[in-house]
Amino acid sequence: DTYRATNPLFTILHPSRVGEMIQSMIAHSEQNVQEILPVWSFHGNETWCMIGYHGVSVIADAYLKGIRNFNVDKAFSAMKQTANNKNYGGLGYYKQFGFVPIDKEKEGASKTLEYAYDDWTIYKFAESLGEKKFADEYFTRAKSYKNLFDEKTKFISKTTD
Repeated sequence: DTYRATNPLFTILHPSRVGEMIQSMIAHSEQNVQEILPVWSFHGNETWCMIGYHGVSVIADAYLKGIRNFNVDKAFSAMKQTANNKNYGGLGYYKQFGFVPIDKEKEGASKTLEYAYDDWTIYKFAESLGEKKFADEYFTRAKSYKNLFDEKTKFISKTTD
């Protein structure tokens, strides 16, 4: 999960290279039949072995830190396309119900949290671009984590019962 630590560190140590990495991620989305940012590519093929669509967080983090040596419009388009890809496990439920039901996806709670975080990064990116409509949409989606928060235990629950 390089998006959590390695990629943010690169924005400090190698900012120009980060923009180049993002250019490669955008090229991946343009050349990929799914038209998505990479999840976990291996030899040019998507393995789908990770949950979430964390390429969006890498782009948002870099942009918000002032790294702009990539096509911002193409990046934003790829972010939205990725966040709405029907092949992400449970994403349809997440968009419909505001959470991924555990009886439909074995990693329902984890997927809900990952999608909500990724949507928050899209919200921050869209907000910084002045794209209010999209910022509002992704801010609403980002609040989906609340649908799993148990007020009594103060923990995330795998169900909403």
